[in-house]
Amino acid sequence: MNPITPFRVRIKFAKLENLRFIGHLDLQRLFERALNRTGLPLRYTQGFSPKGRINIASALPLGFVSSAEVLDFWLNAPVDLQEIQASLQAALPKDLQILDIQEIPNKAPSLQASVLSSEYAIVFPVIYAQDDINTELRNILAQEIIPVERRGKIVDIKPMITTHAFYEEGVSTILHLQMDSSATSNGRPDELLKLLGIDPADVIIERTNLIFEE
Repeated sequence: MNPITPFRVRIKFAKLENLRFIGHLDLQRLFERALNRTGLPLRYTQGFSPKGRINIASALPLGFVSSAEVLDFWLNAPVDLQEIQASLQAALPKDLQILDIQEIPNKAPSLQASVLSSEYAIVFPVIYAQDDINTELRNILAQEIIPVERRGKIVDIKPMITTHAFYEEGVSTILHLQMDSSATSNGRPDELLKLLGIDPADVIIERTNLIFEE
């Protein structure tokens, strides 16, 4: 009997305000439950505890929103992409919005192995002056290293910061930030905000783009 050829599907989706405190594992379980409700032929892993074969590109920290999350899942048979999108969107909470869907070759590398960096837009309330934030940020970036503590270890996040730029939108100050998001180098905007003396809960942090290897 010929083996089943998996049908690999990639979606880009937005994770909005009401789900900002849903963690990575809970998000994966949420998608698995939603896919099961659709009746689509979801492919499962092998072993004693099979799980739906679902692959999220990069864990989004708690409290962040996003318009750029990417997820792969595999089906046991081809299904029309628009049918998949319609049935899956109907099974998801309204604060998870599918933005794009496409078929991906099975031989393509995993999302986690190919993601390089993330772009963020950090929206500051009017109580924060752009000049003050910019000055403090320049002082931090001028340091030889930018140390933060992670699980009892000191990590230098300076090499993880690729670009930064400020711009105005209405009365808001917005910091555009690009940071590494690979398996070996993962920058977190909330860590940088804390070094600036800003509580991450006081600002809106949105992931706006994920950058992958070509």
